[in-house]
Amino acid sequence: MTTNLTTLPIQPSFFAQQDCTTAAWLGMAGVLINARGVILLIDPLITAELKDGREYSEEGFPLKIPLPIQAREIPRADLVCYTHGDDDHLGRSSAKILAERTACRFLAPAPVAQRLKDLGIDPVRIEVVRDDQKIRLEATEITITPALHNWMENGSWQRNECCGYLVRTPDGSLWHPGDTRLIDELLEIKEVDVLFFDVAAVEAHLGPSGSARLAVSSGAKILFAYHYGTFDLEAGSWANCDPQDALPYLKDVKGRYLQPQPGEVLKLPV
Repeated sequence: MTTNLTTLPIQPSFFAQQDCTTAAWLGMAGVLINARGVILLIDPLITAELKDGREYSEEGFPLKIPLPIQAREIPRADLVCYTHGDDDHLGRSSAKILAERTACRFLAPAPVAQRLKDLGIDPVRIEVVRDDQKIRLEATEITITPALHNWMENGSWQRNECCGYLVRTPDGSLWHPGDTRLIDELLEIKEVDVLFFDVAAVEAHLGPSGSARLAVSSGAKILFAYHYGTFDLEAGSWANCDPQDALPYLKDVKGRYLQPQPGEVLKLPV
């Protein structure tokens, strides 16, 4: 991989009330959003564990870079959103810590919702989401977008067992499509300002090709690469594709392609 990442620690000031929207990459598929004071996390895997002198993700993956923030450092959160239950998206320790330290609600497809309940999180705080559902919190509206991530022969994530999140704020819209194949319904989603651009060129992912098609169909102005460079795994694997491999697919794409550092903050309007 040609991209060298440097972690930028997320400061406590990120969580302050503000008159704009900001977003930061948490590493892998994780995103932190402050929409004019409404704090959302998507797929936060933000608890590191030390084993034999080395840091690992809470789900057992060796970390290539430090996390930009840990779950225990999150001062407040309104919504914690999960796209599906794979171990690089659902951090069980992070979920428990966020439930204990903040007053957040959890949004998740049914299989993830059940896992959260199994962790001891109060079911009253967990909302099972379905395709096309809309959730409003102050001036922010979240639309659940469809996904199909059937990467396993048996037990794969089917429709309504995985999802994406389209977050519309007064300052613009951000779309995290989750892990998904390119399905027709995704091409119907429009007026996106920031598209989180999945660079994993592996089975049942959008990959650079599918993500580029969504960039065009959605009209995205910013393409924010993710799903790479966080875990110290084999190059070209599901967690460690090279974001620069997306460049050939972007020749006719108008949106600006960003390869962020973990913790790097993007401000809207763009």
